[in-house]
Amino acid sequence: MPNTKNESQSQKGYNTNLVLDALMTMKTATRRQLAQRTGLSQPTVNSIVQELENKGFASPGTFAVSAGGRRPQCYTLQIDHLRAATIRMIPHSMEYLIVSVDGTVVLRYSWPIADGDNHLTALKSLLRTLLKQDRNIRVVSIGVPGVVGPRGVLYAIPQIPELEGVALARELNEQFDLPIYVENDMNLVALGSVVDESGQNTLSDMVFVHLGQGVGAGIVMSGRIIRGFSSFAGEIAYMVKPFGDSNDDDTLEKLIAQAKSISQQATLIARMIVSIICLLNPPVISFGSTLASEDMLWHLRHECEKYLPMWTIPTFKVMQDEEAAYDRGLIAMVDDVLTSQIIHELSTAQI
Repeated sequence: MPNTKNESQSQKGYNTNLVLDALMTMKTATRRQLAQRTGLSQPTVNSIVQELENKGFASPGTFAVSAGGRRPQCYTLQIDHLRAATIRMIPHSMEYLIVSVDGTVVLRYSWPIADGDNHLTALKSLLRTLLKQDRNIRVVSIGVPGVVGPRGVLYAIPQIPELEGVALARELNEQFDLPIYVENDMNLVALGSVVDESGQNTLSDMVFVHLGQGVGAGIVMSGRIIRGFSSFAGEIAYMVKPFGDSNDDDTLEKLIAQAKSISQQATLIARMIVSIICLLNPPVISFGSTLASEDMLWHLRHECEKYLPMWTIPTFKVMQDEEAAYDRGLIAMVDDVLTSQIIHELSTAQI
């Protein structure tokens, strides 16, 4: 016999999630606007908004312009007590944000790491400090310049060698009483590239390629990070000679640095890009680093056209702000956790 009570609670949670997501995106909205946005019936939206207001998660604000008759009431979320911490781990510092559930940045700061200091020890110290100072943090996301492999073990992380072989997320989750997620930095930049500042998807498929000091890629398809079965997808630095004849020890990064002109660099990079296009056929490839320029993209397209029909070549873009995309990716990774926390608190709060 079906459990109709559980099914009803599940449907209510789903509907509440829709309304919360709409309110977080719109910032302020009337009940009618929420019904139009979510596709839910007006009575359903009215009931959810009333419950949100009764439990202190939403409050009435200004009145919207009336098309005739009584002016409709607008509502905004009151959930600043639900926050996430996001951390970008780089060789000499940890750049972190504290963000509220609607994506508002509450705090932005840098935690320096002196030469010779241990990153894992510094990271734990940072987390203890953040969680002590802000007890509203419900979830943490961490970006690392390496592969997050099976069972969360880090490898191929030469910029922070002491983290090689460390199951970072597991170790941190065992020590701290809240969910902590760890993800590859290029994956996060790619994820942050398909959402805007409000957290809404503006693109579903794309590849981000970083060239210069370090070579890597992040892949997003249907709005989701593509990791591969061992989380190795995007590690293009390991591709076997897609860039022409060279010595066995030559890497793409080394050969690019040795190239004497943009056209020579583009010739090297194009071999790799052609492989990406043939495998994934993305509509957009975005390039980051100091090498990325409109001039470079022109030469790169010209080189790709030597191997592929013009209609197969995607739009090439220069990543304007890689760090901002990285931050958006870290926030996007934990959005669902914060939303679920609201649903949980709604279900347990007393009216």
